Amino acid sequence: MHVPAPTFAAFVVMLALLGACAAPPVRPSAMVPDLAGLPPGPAPAYRQSIVVGPVSGGPGASALWTAAIDAAQFQAALGRTLQAGGLGGIDGGRFRLDATLVKLEKPFAGYGMTVEAVVAYRMTDTVTGAVVYDASLATPGSATLDDAIDNNTRLVLANERAVQANLRRLVEALYALPDRPLASPRR
Repeated sequence: MHVPAPTFAAFVVMLALLGACAAPPVRPSAMVPDLAGLPPGPAPAYRQSIVVGPVSGGPGASALWTAAIDAAQFQAALGRTLQAGGLGGIDGGRFRLDATLVKLEKPFAGYGMTVEAVVAYRMTDTVTGAVVYDASLATPGSATLDDAIDNNTRLVLANERAVQANLRRLVEALYALPDRPLASPRR
């Protein structure tokens, strides 16, 4: 089968343009916040004792013109953040932190993109079953033309920054929790 040269050239250009529309990958390491400037670390009960439980939500695979953070990427960033904050524990830690990525705005285009990440967190004492922390945090993240010329790249950066700010607020909240003496297990 012979395809005329102009048709083939148009097909190649169309494929190149579609490839340029693909969003760059989201990097979990870029979502881990800088924790400098926070008050002293957590109460003794929380030091290296929080394990990441199930993480849900997130839009999954990115559609054309949108950048998405899926549950696995968010879970990796959450685990790294807890480790960096002196909160993360090994398997079987005393506390389990579950998270749901409730909302991550995805504007279509703009010179400056601001998105909002809303994450619901619930931390449970695995010994007593008591809920120790239960809150939803909403944080913005922005990216401008100074950050990237491409809409998709700006969107990825804005999403990463919104989640990064959210994780920093989580660490601030966990640092503020009062100490919890070890209680007897539930019966």
